[in-house]
Amino acid sequence: MSNNTLLKVSVEAKVRVAGWTDTAVSRIRRRYANLDRGQTAFEYLGIILVVVVIIGAIIGTGIGSEITKRIKEAVTEIKAG
Repeated sequence: MSNNTLLKVSVEAKVRVAGWTDTAVSRIRRRYANLDRGQTAFEYLGIILVVVVIIGAIIGTGIGSEITKRIKEAVTEIKAG
């Protein structure tokens, strides 16, 4: 087998493999492209976890009572003024 024939066969094989991979990847992308349509359960769970941590921090540090006290003072000032 001459060098030109070997080169030609290897180039043809590479082109066919590249074409197959492009086709396979594009089919996989099309198949799964429409499946991601919104929030997943894990994303909702993450949001809920963040909210619980924030509420826990407010309750644990005692800052909740301070916030409540300041809101009551502001409401009293609005009523009085």
